[in-house]
Amino acid sequence: MKRVQVAVVGAGPAGRAAATAAATFGAETITLDEREGCLVWGLFDSTVLGVVEESTSYQLLAGQVILATGSTDLPYPFPGGSLPGVITSRATRIMLREWRVMPGKRFVVIGDGVDADEITEDIESVKGRVVARLMTNEALNLTAIGDRGIEAVEIHGARYEAEVVVVAVGRQPDTELALMAECAMGYSESLGGFVPTRDENLRTSQPSILIAGDVAGLCDSSIAVAEGRFAGISAAHTLGLVDGSVLDEERARYWEATGDRAMLVQQLSPSHVQV
Repeated sequence: MKRVQVAVVGAGPAGRAAATAAATFGAETITLDEREGCLVWGLFDSTVLGVVEESTSYQLLAGQVILATGSTDLPYPFPGGSLPGVITSRATRIMLREWRVMPGKRFVVIGDGVDADEITEDIESVKGRVVARLMTNEALNLTAIGDRGIEAVEIHGARYEAEVVVVAVGRQPDTELALMAECAMGYSESLGGFVPTRDENLRTSQPSILIAGDVAGLCDSSIAVAEGRFAGISAAHTLGLVDGSVLDEERARYWEATGDRAMLVQQLSPSHVQV
């Protein structure tokens, strides 16, 4: 079994900030991210991570674990929604921007938020054709038609020929590893759903696990960075690498940067529902 002082899961804004802060204060730190070819598939006994890296699988024992796993696309079920060609907005964006792959020529986009606006622009920028843009409520009667994949969609008597349906109805915190570690959860509509509860130092009910960024509730990148930095410093403090006075100063800085969100998340409890 491999060992490390701080393991950060996720290399988005929160994860990078957490890893940088922990390492700056002297903690032996590793960042694990599926996009870099290193997949964390499990979290056991609070600090044992199951990791797959290239063709190797191993366990990693960490003194402190910082979960910065971000968010995932919300699902949108409809008849025919399991056919090949129904893709989330993030998957579509990865195909278009990173892989330079066009999953089809004609697209139907479901969603009425910023995410749907952006993916529509992405599709059109590479000469894809958005044959229909359906608001979330409009798509309630949508049916996808096809044999081995999407061939068309029908809604309210109208038929649109298309090869791809993009679901862009929003995001939700990615809490799978936190749930696997049995971290206590609470619900907040404003944070995007169920999220781990945490204390003033960003610790979950499992004292060796901290969380930062979208996994703690949907947020913008500046807040994610502030949370990540403080989580890294909090982990370093537990390891004896940061003085209590420094931790207090950094906590005040974090609260100033995140405002009401810091209070909202800290006050969340498993039995408390916030709307």
